[in-house]
Amino acid sequence: MWRVAYPLGIFFAVSQIIGGIVIAFLMNITPYPEMVYYHHAIAVTGVTGLVTMIPAVWFYKRDRNRRVWGRLVSDPPGVKMKMHEVVRLLAFGAGLSLYINLLVGFLQMFMENNTYQNLMDKITSGHSIWEMILWMGIVAPIAEEMIFRWLIYLRLRDFMKIPAAVGISAIIFGVYHGNVVQAIYAGIVGAVMAYILEMSGNIWSCVFIHIGANIFSVILSEVSLKLLELQRTSYGMILNLGLLVMYALLLAAVISGFSYFVKKGHKRGYRAV
Repeated sequence: MWRVAYPLGIFFAVSQIIGGIVIAFLMNITPYPEMVYYHHAIAVTGVTGLVTMIPAVWFYKRDRNRRVWGRLVSDPPGVKMKMHEVVRLLAFGAGLSLYINLLVGFLQMFMENNTYQNLMDKITSGHSIWEMILWMGIVAPIAEEMIFRWLIYLRLRDFMKIPAAVGISAIIFGVYHGNVVQAIYAGIVGAVMAYILEMSGNIWSCVFIHIGANIFSVILSEVSLKLLELQRTSYGMILNLGLLVMYALLLAAVISGFSYFVKKGHKRGYRAV
């Protein structure tokens, strides 16, 4: 089990070291270190992700060589991905984000816990949408997928069947997020991404799903207040119709995307057993 745990340990160590250095620096240059830290938290998370990618790629390549040598996988690695599949995965991620967020939002009504939302409001306040797309929508998903799917999931997959590896890796991914609301969201998304990685045969499939989900969440949170204001105007009916169309298209993207990659996996001889 230590082979599964130490990539996550490295990720935590890097984030703690960088976070600690930033906090120590801010405490020395400002009387309001907490406020300044929240302002720079997105960039700190992004830099942490970039630094973490270096050992993650090295570990993955070493794992890959071991699997080829042990005949667990074939060489050359992976199945090539076509451009239409990348678009399908991005749309799949956006739809997944929308509908799982709706589920989590419904559950939150009974939890009466706004801690996570309050924290995110502090972190994202004052940042441009492009900055959040870069760090939260692109860099963070790549770094997290390298750790949680390329290393943790695939290492679990070396020793157990797909459902067990998917379930355990999803639980680890959920717990990593540190609160009940995000644990539910991340656990479900993590399970889907691990399964699609398996069925697609390409390690980048989970990355594109994650990027699609995060970018959609960033954009939706950025425009949500403006949409509420627009609903109170004469354009409210047109807006509601547009939202219904978006919901339908993203639902179709989730259903068709899942079906497409499951069929692709079946053609390659994979089954979720």
